[in-house]
Amino acid sequence: MRTTVRVCLAGVARFLVVALILASAPARAENWTVASEDYFPPYNFTERGKRTGMDTEIVDAMLKDIGVYPVHRPMAWPEVVRAHDENAVDVAFQFFTSPRRLERGHLIGPYRVGATVLMVRSNSEITYTGIDDLRGLRIGVVDGFEYTPEFDKSSLFEKVRSSSNVVSFRRLLLGRVDAIAGDLQVLRYLADSEGRTGSVKILPTPLAMVPRYISVPKLRAEKAERLQAAYEKLKRDGTIDAIVRRWER
Repeated sequence: MRTTVRVCLAGVARFLVVALILASAPARAENWTVASEDYFPPYNFTERGKRTGMDTEIVDAMLKDIGVYPVHRPMAWPEVVRAHDENAVDVAFQFFTSPRRLERGHLIGPYRVGATVLMVRSNSEITYTGIDDLRGLRIGVVDGFEYTPEFDKSSLFEKVRSSSNVVSFRRLLLGRVDAIAGDLQVLRYLADSEGRTGSVKILPTPLAMVPRYISVPKLRAEKAERLQAAYEKLKRDGTIDAIVRRWER
């Protein structure tokens, strides 16, 4: 009888221990789907099977602050825009403000400001002070990207479209375009990673300085409010700016 009692008491004790562990364990994290361009270093890319980069770290920090686990969905940029606009994801980045973006999403930010610049070969004599300086040139751009309203609408030069910045960069090296347009940090990263920093140069006058935003689809207003609160907190305490400084080249 005593043995039976001891066995029962031991079983009850084990049950209580398990119950206490379960009670103290954190609730299962809330998951949000996050869309970003597949390969856009140093802002978002995959390294050793993990999504990383400046903007990726900023988004992850904001989601962590509100107790949300990010499920990253890397894709081509036109697919990012479509997934956001069709309400197929919770969050997408990185956008700049425009009437279309304000109509279709809740913009969170700006969390950083990026320079849109022109890169040329190191022996090029091209200079840029205004759009007229580009007359007659062949300039590499990425299909689906927006640069500046003046640049995008101009017919003074030929836009040579490609599927990615990598393709545009290699066309520049081969002399198939006179210049390429892009984000300063992205183009610097490309030149460095390809070992060709001495083969190219960035023109000093930018096309534009562009504030960047994270966007939440219009139908997900409650999530946008939560993310906005996290952005304001992490911007105020310096977390976002520290991430930007760590990644800048």
